[in-house]
Amino acid sequence: MRIQMTPKTVRRLLSADGYLDLGMPERAIEELEKIADAGPLEGPTKLMYGIALKQIGNFSNAITQLEKAARLMPKPINRFAWRELVDAYRAVGSLKLAEMAEKLGGSDEFQLKIALPFADMILDVPSYPKTA
Repeated sequence: MRIQMTPKTVRRLLSADGYLDLGMPERAIEELEKIADAGPLEGPTKLMYGIALKQIGNFSNAITQLEKAARLMPKPINRFAWRELVDAYRAVGSLKLAEMAEKLGGSDEFQLKIALPFADMILDVPSYPKTA
């Protein structure tokens, strides 16, 4: 069985990524909430949604989305989600969970790239500015 991604889903994900790059997390959230079924891009969608929520200070909901992303995305890519969880856990006072997420996130540098199978395109998910 072949899993399909709709062009509309890909466009919304790319738009959300662009809004995050521009420091417009509210607009990114609007785009991500319009995605009805992300299919194989569910993990990256949850990751970006969590990052956007973190940027607006909604840490509890960010944690929910980032934890889903960490479970959905394969190793070692899920380390990106764990790294994003560190600050979110600290913001809500869960220092033990932040410590655990830090270990699971690792310390080596890498950048998440999502290759789209039907296009000569790669979606880069850089490290977005940290929120307090």
